[in-house]
This record gives sequence, C-alpha cells and structure tokens, in this order.
Amino acid sequence: MAALNWRRGGLRLQLTLFYVALSIPALLLLEQSILAFEFQRCVGQLDDGRVQQVLEREALQLETALGRGIAAPEIEQRLRRFVLELERPRESLGTKAAYVLLELTPHPFAASLQSVELADQSQPQEAGMVIRRWTAPLSDRKELLVLDLAVPSPWRHLADRLSFEWPIAVAYLVVFVLGSAWFMRRRVLVRIARIGAAAQSWARGDFAPHLADQSSDELGELAQDLNRMAADLKALFATRSTLATLEERRRLARDLHDTVKQKVFALSLQVAAARQSGADPERLQQRLSEADALVEEIQRELADLLRELREDAGAAEDLIPSLQRRLADFSRRSGLAVDNDLPETLNLAPTHAEAVLRIADEALANAWRHSAASTIRVRLRREAQRVFLQIADNGRGGARESRLGMGLTNMRQRAATLPMGEFVVISPDGAGTEVSLIFELGE
Repeated sequence: MAALNWRRGGLRLQLTLFYVALSIPALLLLEQSILAFEFQRCVGQLDDGRVQQVLEREALQLETALGRGIAAPEIEQRLRRFVLELERPRESLGTKAAYVLLELTPHPFAASLQSVELADQSQPQEAGMVIRRWTAPLSDRKELLVLDLAVPSPWRHLADRLSFEWPIAVAYLVVFVLGSAWFMRRRVLVRIARIGAAAQSWARGDFAPHLADQSSDELGELAQDLNRMAADLKALFATRSTLATLEERRRLARDLHDTVKQKVFALSLQVAAARQSGADPERLQQRLSEADALVEEIQRELADLLRELREDAGAAEDLIPSLQRRLADFSRRSGLAVDNDLPETLNLAPTHAEAVLRIADEALANAWRHSAASTIRVRLRREAQRVFLQIADNGRGGARESRLGMGLTNMRQRAATLPMGEFVVISPDGAGTEVSLIFELGE
C-alpha cells in the first residue's frame, strides 16, 4: 500500500482535523449515554433488597454496641465507617455498577439514627435527583437506623457541571455545524460539481471548459491532472480526425479504383470494339448497348458511393444475388467462361458484403486484363461461422502486387476490414492465379 500523503494543506489532513473535531463532542455524548445506562442498572440493583440486608446487619451490630453503653462520638464514628464501606459498593453491596454513584457525587450515602416519628417523614423530591431511604429498627428502642441515598441523575450532573458553560457549548455547536456545512460545500462538493460538469462537457467533445482550481490538496491536483488529460484528448481527437479523413480518402480511392475505374476500362474496351465493328450494324449496336449498360453501372456505383457518405450501414443483406449478377455481367462483357459454385443465400452486413463484392470485382478484372485466361472458376462456401471465397483462372500466372498496381493491395486492405479476414494469392508462373478470401461472419 502506498504511503499516505499527509502534506500540509492536503485534503486528508483537512478531513482528519474535521473528524477529530467532530469526534470530541460525539465521544463525550457517548460517554454520558453509557454512564446513564449504568446508572439505571445500578438503581435497579439497589432496589432489589441488598441495601436493606446490609442495613439490617449494621443495625444489629449497632444495637449490640449501644447495649454496651458506647458514647455518642463512637456512634458517629461507626456510622461514618458504615458509609465509607457503602462507598465501596463492589465489596459492600456486591455490584459493579454502583461505581457510577461516586462518578456523580463524592458522598452518595448518609447514615443516621432517627426517632420513629422523624424517620416516617417523607423526603422532599427534587427534579433531576434520585432519592432513596432505607430504615432498620433497633430492638427495645424508639429509634431507627436510617440510610439515605441522594444522587443526581447523569444528565442533571452534566447540567450542573456545565451550567455556566452551556452558552459556550451551544455556540460551539452552531459554529461547528456552520463550519462543517461550509467546509463540505466549499472545499469538497462545489469542486466535485465543477469537475463533474467539465467531465460531461469533455464527454460531448467540448474541451473549452477549464478547471481553474489551483489548490494544493488532492482535489486541486485532480483538477490539474484532468486539465492536462483534456488537452491530451483534444490533441488525440484532432489526430484521430485527421487520420479518419485520410482513411476515408484511401477508402474512396479504393472504391473508385475497384468500381468506376474497372467499369471505365470495360467501357473503353466496348468503345474500341464498336470502332472495329465496321459495317456490321448488329455488332455495333451490341457494343453500344454494352457501353450504355456500363455507363448506367458507373452512374449507379457513383450514386452508391455518395449514399455511403451520407448514410449509416443498414440491416444485413444477401450477398449471392449481387455476386451472381456481377459474374453474369462480367462473363458477357469479357467473353470468358465463368464457372461458379455459390450457396443459395449468404447474409452479411452491408459493409462486409460490399468488401467481398469489391474483392471479387478486382480479382475478375485482373484475370481479364492480365492473365490471358479463358476460364475463371468462382467458389463460395460457408463452414460454420467461416466463409471461404476462391477465384481462380487458367491464365499465365505470375501475378505480383508490383505488377498489378493498387489491385492486390486494395484487396488485401479490404480483407483486413472483415472479421478475422485473411487474403492469399497463389500465382506461380504459367499455372494460373488463385485468389482466396477467408473471414468470419459477424454477430
């Protein structure tokens, strides 16, 4: 455990002093409450008959002494000794709780010899005082041994002891309550509220709020750390925004390369074929129709790119119809035989389906432009949560990324955007090219 930082002016030290000041009156109140509880238990024990038994034994001893004709001073001495024994209640009365009597008054008991008439008179009661009287008769005498108990209650004792200090105590309590409220509000709650408000603004991307807390305690240090963190986050967000812009530019470049550029290349081939058709109007019309279709596809691809820039991804879509349509269009335009083996359906997230279609477009275009192939084989299968796509041709092989410009690089980058995406190119010289894509289905 790290050592506590008890530096001067620290929040730990402030809180410690605050709670020490709070604990002193609390401990005094707790002590007085315990004393009151013990006092009530003691009074209950004194009323259970044990005092009467002790008094009766003392009366018998005193009666014997009186029979021997002792003088009045000796009688007073015996009574004082009896009272002193009672002031040691553990030995004389057999109770531990009676110690509280001596806490409340130095001489709780008083013993005397009184006539029957005087002893029968009731003692005056006083508010806040506990009054008890026990009597024991002396044989053949008109006198009683009387034992009186007069002790203030714990709260009366506290009031008497602090009677002149109560205004000071009340004033201290008021000052303490007001000081506590000020301390908790000014030194803790307000500062925490400022930190919370600034944190909410930062969470919304607004880094304008600055915590102007220059205190040297822990909350001041926290505020300064948070200010530095906000500055770092602002710089980080700016960097990420720049990187996101660059990444979006690269994505648009890949999309334009894999869609519009390929379609423009196919369009140029159709236009070149139309020029070479000569006087054959049927062949010319066929090439022009293909050129019109390519222009429409280019327009659609550009519209799709613009829509992607304005909209979020929607629900999952079936990849197979789009892939079948692209394979059919490619076979018709290129004149290459396309052998495909596709599942009936394969639902993917729109972004994942788009990446797979772009990879397939690029692989087909490369086979048409560079391999001199006559046949292309396309296989797509799903095994549990993994999807496998293979596009192979019977061309000359020898495909290298340096030879094909951005094509293979773009395909590899698109594969990296798929869950656990893997992209492999096998293209030995003279043995055709096989492009493989493996990825996992998203949640």
